Amino acid sequence: MLSRFAIGALLACSLAVSSAQQLCNGYSELCAKPYDSLTYVLTHNSYAFSANPAANQLCGINDQLADGVRGLKLSAVKPVNSTSNDAADAIRLCHTSCSILDAGNAKDTLTSITAWVKENPNEVLTIMWNNLGDFGTSDFNALYEASGIIEYSHVQAYGNLTWPTLEELISSGKRVINFLDLGADQNILPWIMPQFNYVFETPYNNSNETSFSCVIDRPSDPEQPEEMMYVMNHFLYGSLVIEIPQKGSANVTNAASLLKQSKTCTTTFGRQPNFLEVDFYNKGTTLQIAAELNNVTYTGGTLKCDTDSSSGGTSSSTSTSDASNTQGSRVAILLFIAAAVLVL
Repeated sequence: MLSRFAIGALLACSLAVSSAQQLCNGYSELCAKPYDSLTYVLTHNSYAFSANPAANQLCGINDQLADGVRGLKLSAVKPVNSTSNDAADAIRLCHTSCSILDAGNAKDTLTSITAWVKENPNEVLTIMWNNLGDFGTSDFNALYEASGIIEYSHVQAYGNLTWPTLEELISSGKRVINFLDLGADQNILPWIMPQFNYVFETPYNNSNETSFSCVIDRPSDPEQPEEMMYVMNHFLYGSLVIEIPQKGSANVTNAASLLKQSKTCTTTFGRQPNFLEVDFYNKGTTLQIAAELNNVTYTGGTLKCDTDSSSGGTSSSTSTSDASNTQGSRVAILLFIAAAVLVL
């Protein structure tokens, strides 16, 4: 028979476990909500944060996740002159072309993401792939096996648009949702889903604040748009031989402008956007807007991205002075233009 002390210890342990499970993606109010009813911040080209004019973010993925980003957009590109025979090294993370911005093997990034997922058991994460390299579904298998993230990958029955709650995903241990925009076949890999069967997107080629709209861009004619989730693309491109992200306007783009489009799309589609896809997420009030759309009070403080950026941490530029930053930017721009000309 258990002693009173043992019973008390068990109860305390039970309460501690229960308490640990009360937060889902940082908020207890979200636990009972279906995955497809919520809004998540999705960073555009999440891996692209180097000192390069083509970079879409100011910090690495670890900082993004620490700050509350719960959606990552990755571009799968074929490496140039690869000498590796490892199938897991077949996919690289590059912006349009690896000659413009090359963030290395996708395996390394996914391995790092897997470590974060393991260390944060009450978090649900979405990964969306742009298949720029025209890979087949099976090409992702070695990558997911080698990184370990397959262990946490959720399987949604093909065509099933009824999603589990965050609490159910967390309890199952399968709390990473994976989408591939083109070339996915769930008969081959059931955990990597064809995005446009489940999620549509608004137009992404926007050059000024007035060009944001709430129309379905991809796919062009979805079968069940009223049942699907959607990505609201909200980032701007300027032109320097090829399109480049607009960091200078991000404080405006990711604030009132983002909220305005969110409200317009909520009215247009009859539900809030599921993914706010943005550049430079730490600029403006992106995370606060996502919390508002989810009807919770934002609880974040100083962003790790801002702390690392201001201290010259590795998540942003490695330059140590304004002079070296300027010099590095000039060199990066020249190299960028040269690479862009070669690509074109």
